[in-house]
Amino acid sequence: MIESFEDIKKDFLFTEEDVERIKKLKPIMEKYTDEFIEQFYHYISNFKETKKYLDTPEKISKHKKELKKWYMELFSGKYDYEYFMKLYKISETHVKIGLPTHYINSSFNFIRNFIIEKINQELGLTHERNEAVKSIGKLLDINLDVLTFAYREEELTKFAMMSKAEKTILKFSKKFIDVLEFGLVLALIIVSFFGFSLFAKDFYHLLSLDVDYTHGILTILGDLLILWAIVELMNEEISHLKGGQFAITAFIALAIAAVLRKILIISLSPEKKIDLAIYGGIVLLLSLSYWLLYKHQEKSK
Repeated sequence: MIESFEDIKKDFLFTEEDVERIKKLKPIMEKYTDEFIEQFYHYISNFKETKKYLDTPEKISKHKKELKKWYMELFSGKYDYEYFMKLYKISETHVKIGLPTHYINSSFNFIRNFIIEKINQELGLTHERNEAVKSIGKLLDINLDVLTFAYREEELTKFAMMSKAEKTILKFSKKFIDVLEFGLVLALIIVSFFGFSLFAKDFYHLLSLDVDYTHGILTILGDLLILWAIVELMNEEISHLKGGQFAITAFIALAIAAVLRKILIISLSPEKKIDLAIYGGIVLLLSLSYWLLYKHQEKSK
């Protein structure tokens, strides 16, 4: 890593001309330091887990101080060993606290847009502006590359330490999990057809007057509850396959729908009061579990 700092600059075609252009931006961008900090914090407040990493006034104050320092050094014109080591230490800190790389990439998108906006305001649509944007763009890309290096290094270290058998098992496990995930979606599709068939059958019995009218309507309502829960569960699983978090609340919602359907059916039978009370208790417990999980998910946002 230490020997590669100069290579990194060469790979990004970051030259002395770029350094000189960025140094000229320093007096311009210094004027917007406080505005940068304010807008940056407004931006990251939209991240779901910001409060997880910045949960105390002390941490926020320290982070703002370090962020301001990084912002000022960005335009210092000194991009030597010491500068890159500071970036690498920041990267190691991010890995240590478990900060997702997605947040880093997203933050740099904001930073790039902020800086370009200020350059446009100060320099207008000129050749000087175009060259300055190119140079600062290279430097931001270098920063992002180094800030995510520790993540790649940690993954490679863990993988390299595995034996051949462990690597084989890991690769097989990942593929097997993918197959199970898609198998679950396929199973939900099949179940949804059965659920719709159940709805169609009960609806047919209602139309043909084979069952009591009230009983038939309640049964159909129960069928619709089941279908709704299956659709929600399928949506959650598809979202999970696309990279989102899997919501266990969807399974609980399906269980609640199934028990509610049972309650609707037996509610017309006075002799089943004990069964009704038992099912009511189950719904209460499931609803409490759903509420607790939902509140936990809201707090983590």
